[in-house]
Amino acid sequence: MAVPDDSLLLGFSAPLFRDPGGRLLAERQTILGLKAWRDNFSHVTAFSICHDGPAPPGWQDVEAEGIGPEVETVPLPNTYRFKTLMRQRRELSESMRVLMGKARYRTFAYGGWIGDPGEIAASVARRNGLSHAIWFDRVESQVARTEAGASLAARTKGNLRAAVFTYHENRAARAADLTLLHGATVFDHFKGIARNPHQVEDIHYTESDHAPADFIERKAAEVADGVLNILYCGRAAAMKGPLDWIRTIAALKERGISFRARWLGDGEMLNEMRVAAARAGLTGTDLTFEGFVSDPDKVREAYRKADLLLFCHLTDESPRNLIESLLSATPIIGYRDPYSAGLVEEKGAGMLVRRGDVAGLVEAVAALATDRARLADLIRRAGASARHLTQANVFRRRSEIIRSQLNQPRR
Repeated sequence: MAVPDDSLLLGFSAPLFRDPGGRLLAERQTILGLKAWRDNFSHVTAFSICHDGPAPPGWQDVEAEGIGPEVETVPLPNTYRFKTLMRQRRELSESMRVLMGKARYRTFAYGGWIGDPGEIAASVARRNGLSHAIWFDRVESQVARTEAGASLAARTKGNLRAAVFTYHENRAARAADLTLLHGATVFDHFKGIARNPHQVEDIHYTESDHAPADFIERKAAEVADGVLNILYCGRAAAMKGPLDWIRTIAALKERGISFRARWLGDGEMLNEMRVAAARAGLTGTDLTFEGFVSDPDKVREAYRKADLLLFCHLTDESPRNLIESLLSATPIIGYRDPYSAGLVEEKGAGMLVRRGDVAGLVEAVAALATDRARLADLIRRAGASARHLTQANVFRRRSEIIRSQLNQPRR
């Protein structure tokens, strides 16, 4: 079934939306990714589940964004709905088998839950002996445990979900001809499980996204005194450690540190964060919750205005917000894992403590609040970091790995 050309079948994780006029809408980051794959393969067929109805803020018209004829977008039924999965699985599996037969290379973003399109695609490829790659950017089994509630019933449900994720993740990684793993933390988790693991990056930034040299120097000079500007950009979800973040902010206030903190991002724990902040005595002057911000220019402005990014990530993942921070000459201060450590160690652009050590995090931020020369140095180091992480570079490398590793007889 091999096809002698340079075509790619790509499964991506963010859903599509179909509006009443029939237009397909995709997340901005998905659009950027499809364009990057298009630049590296002669033809791309890309699939994901599709919802009918209004898209979230920031979703864009796939056709209007100029994807072009080199990219074919295939909407799938929402197989996360069990009834839909049971009713359409056989037909969907056959459709995927046909799509796989038309592509030279095949790679699927992998979630691992029942009905996940990546899991369905990987299963089809295994059954038909087709070479394929799977892609992880976090460890879903850990997320399931972290995001479970505190009650016994919720913890039990979380553990059962985690067991399903673990079984599917491990089976897929052992069987795939290639496992692409975003960042050092996710790579470390799967390197002993996957049949053929490769660490890669997933970046959608260009050289122009890096803060210019004159801005970096000005920012370093302006941090000499004044209020400390603290930022986090990301979902208010348990895996992000939002309550640890609130505890850190509250402890800084108790110590008399002058700061302004901002949380950009929506999520299921946002109201719980607000309640925790109020109980800790944090006011609207101390901390603002700004919700989801769809405008990338406003997000970049927030990063550039911040003196540091404070993060409390609790699961093995490789979040892009740490790189976004470095591109804006903003040091990263938070919990250590292989991914964050690798970013810091490149130029020394941050301070890390063990995961869960709120007291250590408070000490690190308080030290920078009183040592502005050190903070200015970290700003310069952040501005010098991650210069090699551009969309063109990382997608070129991923494409080369796919060609080299999937262009072999199936073992």
